[in-house]
Amino acid sequence: MRIKTTLFFLASLLTASMFAQSPYGNIEGKDNAFVNQRQTRVMNNDVRFADKAFVMSQPRAEAPTELDSSLFVQPEGELMLMRRSGVDYLPVWGQPAPASYEEKGTYVVKGNDGNYYFKNFVTNMCNGGTWVKGEAEGNVITVKTGQICAQLWYDNGYENKLYTYYLYGLVAQEATGVDWEGNEYTYTVYVPDESVTEMHFIIQEDGSITSEDGDLLYGGVEEEEDGTFTWPGYGDMDCTFHPFDEIAQTAPDEVEFNDYVFSNYPYATDIEYRVLQGGTLDGTFYIKGLAKIAPEAIVKATIDGDKARIEGNQFLGVDQTYSTLLYLKPCTYTVETDEWGWSTIYTDEASEMVLDYDAAASKFSNDELGLLINAGKQTISSHEQYLRPSFYLFIEKAATPASPEWTQYYPYTETEYSSWGYAGFNIYTSDVDDNYILPEKLFYTCYLDETPLVFTAENYTDLEEDMSVIPYSYSNYDIVASGAIHYIYFYRGDFEKFGVQTIYRGGGEELRSPIIYNPGAGVDEMAASDATVVATAYFDLTGRQHQGLSKGLNIVVVKYSDGTTKSTKILVK
Repeated sequence: MRIKTTLFFLASLLTASMFAQSPYGNIEGKDNAFVNQRQTRVMNNDVRFADKAFVMSQPRAEAPTELDSSLFVQPEGELMLMRRSGVDYLPVWGQPAPASYEEKGTYVVKGNDGNYYFKNFVTNMCNGGTWVKGEAEGNVITVKTGQICAQLWYDNGYENKLYTYYLYGLVAQEATGVDWEGNEYTYTVYVPDESVTEMHFIIQEDGSITSEDGDLLYGGVEEEEDGTFTWPGYGDMDCTFHPFDEIAQTAPDEVEFNDYVFSNYPYATDIEYRVLQGGTLDGTFYIKGLAKIAPEAIVKATIDGDKARIEGNQFLGVDQTYSTLLYLKPCTYTVETDEWGWSTIYTDEASEMVLDYDAAASKFSNDELGLLINAGKQTISSHEQYLRPSFYLFIEKAATPASPEWTQYYPYTETEYSSWGYAGFNIYTSDVDDNYILPEKLFYTCYLDETPLVFTAENYTDLEEDMSVIPYSYSNYDIVASGAIHYIYFYRGDFEKFGVQTIYRGGGEELRSPIIYNPGAGVDEMAASDATVVATAYFDLTGRQHQGLSKGLNIVVVKYSDGTTKSTKILVK
């Protein structure tokens, strides 16, 4: 199965991506007969709680860390990992939408008391999922509503609150709203259906467990003190649990793990670094932390002379974010770029990846293929992709950091409403020899002419004290960092040129790059061109195109008469 990933390449490190297929399921359209049939059914039901406000919470809260609750204790009995298929709901652009899935995973216990217990019963609330009880009688399992199905911490910026979600059937209801122009529109909301007190599953002869209420949507709901309800937008319907016998890979206890630098080109350009764990034992290289979505998962590479082979379809376990069965898939890839700079990466499954192995440097690398952290075994539907991967033993040492790279500069301008300037630049977690350096020991300083710029608590939002040396990852309203991408605002114009210098405090030394000044020493030369502008396009960070500038960070692509394109980032507050 071939899959494509559409990307937009900027001159800087900033890259926005859009996936042609979601790893969490295939989004169904409004014309889907199955979805329409279910919508018709629930719309004709007697809707309960219709007079109560019902809002969606922020999705994807944090799992509880300090709860002493029996809800999270595995019941006694036979533990089974089962493959799961069905239709789930998940928020898409803030609204719940149905999605089909085939290869999610759920742990089920056939209890010593004769009952069945389901972990992460609501698939997309699995990072705080509890054990839900199903009472068994013959081949029928009855799951009663009202059970706690998830407990999640969520920090909304004002408080860190524990949300306790109860299992409810959900019913759709039409509501009306008014847009910013005063026009009415209709939309669908989902409220708890109090008439649903239980749901039923059938134990089949082959060991699978199938839903008897296929068109019932259920999910985790929290009732607030004021009688309102909160649903995060996640739910399931038409669910079947299938027998599954694969076991996630593990590493022997004798493996000694060390820090390894993992480098790759996630979008075919612009190298990315991070540290993970690696260790070699009896001719096998064990990798832990390759999958961000499952940091404890183990990947194996078999060493043979100066080569190491990573076999395809290594089972990594079940992730605790979306309940997908995770597999490692090597892949081939090709890149096609259109006239606007949008590039599509086409990936095809490969049976294995052969790495070049340098034993003296403890380095493994492949410059041609990629690795996918894949949702399921049958088709390519990846959570993460890593092209041209390399692993090498990390030894911290003193190093001169790579110089900053300018991406954009707007000089200080005084207007009737406000006066400010804007600087955008990339800082890379690598030294002058392209070796990885630790981001927590990387800093930078800005210069006005030859004088360091002091960011003062008086002039800069959220600063508690004056600062001239800024940590690599520090970010607030005026000083923003997102990986390598950095930009700041400045509020004075009494200088000729603006400079940036990187600082690395590793290996017991402090070493600095040269000061790199803005192009043109105050003039934005990057927008200059002898050719005329023939078209301008505006995109947000997800790759969606807009008619003009929108609030937030905009990607502006200008096409010139000579066929060239130039990209800039503009922040609209």
